[in-house]
Amino acid sequence: MRNKVVVLLLCFLLGNSVAVCGQESKQNYRLIFSTFDESSAGNYAYLRDGMQSMLVSRLAAKEKIEVIDRIISEKELSTLKDEKTSLKGGAASPIADFLVEGTLYGLKSGLNFQVVLYPLVPEKEILRFSIVTNTPETLITDIEQLAGEIAQAAIGGKVPEQADRNQTREAGGTSSFATAHPEAAFKKNLYSGTIVGAPDSIVQTSALGSKRNITIPSEMTMMSVGDADGDGVKEIFVLSGSKLELYNLKGKAIERVANTTLPKTMRSHALNVADLDNDGELEIYISATAGLDVASMIMKWDKDRGFRIVAQNISWYLRPLFVPGKGWNLAGQKRGADKIQFVREGVYLLQMNEKYDLNEGERLALPKKVNLFDFVYVDLDGDGVSETVAIDQKERMKVYNQANELLWVSQRSFGGSKIYLGPSQGQAVSETDRKNLTVDEDADRDLIFVPGRLLVADVDKDGREEIIVNENILPSLGFANTPVLSFFSRLRTYKEGMVVGLAWNGESMNEVWRTGKFRGYVADHGFSLLDKTDGGSGQSIVSDHPKTVGRLFVGQIPNSGSFASLLPGSDKSELTVYDLEFSSGKSK
Repeated sequence: MRNKVVVLLLCFLLGNSVAVCGQESKQNYRLIFSTFDESSAGNYAYLRDGMQSMLVSRLAAKEKIEVIDRIISEKELSTLKDEKTSLKGGAASPIADFLVEGTLYGLKSGLNFQVVLYPLVPEKEILRFSIVTNTPETLITDIEQLAGEIAQAAIGGKVPEQADRNQTREAGGTSSFATAHPEAAFKKNLYSGTIVGAPDSIVQTSALGSKRNITIPSEMTMMSVGDADGDGVKEIFVLSGSKLELYNLKGKAIERVANTTLPKTMRSHALNVADLDNDGELEIYISATAGLDVASMIMKWDKDRGFRIVAQNISWYLRPLFVPGKGWNLAGQKRGADKIQFVREGVYLLQMNEKYDLNEGERLALPKKVNLFDFVYVDLDGDGVSETVAIDQKERMKVYNQANELLWVSQRSFGGSKIYLGPSQGQAVSETDRKNLTVDEDADRDLIFVPGRLLVADVDKDGREEIIVNENILPSLGFANTPVLSFFSRLRTYKEGMVVGLAWNGESMNEVWRTGKFRGYVADHGFSLLDKTDGGSGQSIVSDHPKTVGRLFVGQIPNSGSFASLLPGSDKSELTVYDLEFSSGKSK
């Protein structure tokens, strides 16, 4: 191994080393690496450079694989969508076929090493790989096998099953390799209107009747569901920019019943409803900023008075949160003291009086870098002790035990979102007014994204709670025939999305059902288990098997990220409602 590393370092020093480090052929598949991320590696962080060197050297030795002999910088990552390499005759091509990104995660049980290949050419999919190494003795062997899988996948070959290796597994794939949206266990090309159950799942899932749908003539920012009028049926609150609307279900139709306009200075990033003051009416919690300041709002709605504000310009980011042993509480987080620090470490339970004044209470013991909107508490294994499920800034789902030890990290991306804290880039810029950002400050600030909604439900009533989350799919980084930005740019865009149900199998989260694909971007979703008042059967007995009915709400922006989004009148959204039936028992 040491000799291979020495050879690799010589390749790096030679500069133009294509002939040394790769096969000089038009059929070569070129790989360029970014510096691997060890920020979540814990005690394994020291392995980062050695693991990157091992993987690079083994890939450089593979037939038809060319490793470009430099590491791409963070600055280049942020502008990758615009970077091209000039060829003879003035044509332009991307700097490589794939960008290779690696991340190390320190688990309670060992080290999880994840590698993602982002295509820099069109018509290729994102490729994901993952290994879990429990002992240092197996690390070299694992990386050798990983390099073989990466090489075969990059050139379009079939990845063989590695039965003798400890691998992370997720539904939709049978080995450590997965595409951006693995479909091995599911029907292909299903678009908005189909619910697909995973084969061999312990939860049977099916759609009941036809879906309900309405087109909203504006681009949805977010939505939330709750019983607004006390009749036992959930309504839908939809926020589109500064317009807040209320929709309800009337038979097979979705109807708008009320609307209001919020201050145009507000930039909202979370919408939730809950009755935390126990007065029998829902509060509407809108977490928002105005310029550089946090300026959240609490509202109410009833049939007689409509929408009304009960508290505004609140200096806390706000979110109703179910805390084990404490029930539903209002949780909050502050912004930092620096102008470009839009979040400060620490999530707190807030005390609210009858005037909706808020005071800081207990700080929650959370894993590092987990912010207010990133997580839920959930009893995944039905033992009465809640785990913490979180989405990080790389759209990876993580499961922590009660001691905040990391148990598992997803290969796939969940909770993809375009929403981030603070003003939109370029909208709060002034070189002279210190209440705004300078151009440099605006460019340098970290965009803290608010993940898609994490919902908790025990859909089959077996005592083990499941997670319902969106899975928005990023496009490839291809330069040709695509108007979209890359994952590494400051802003995000998505080509399609879906909503999935995930259950814990003791070692990983497995997919148990999903919707068909929605074109564009899944902006938000909601879910509720139904009772007889909702028109559902609740917990009924059919053929001696208990069945539960739930209602899924999905908000979608079809034209997001496409050329069509640039056309007049294209900023519309679709709100779709499904009734689903769940039962315990293996799906077929």
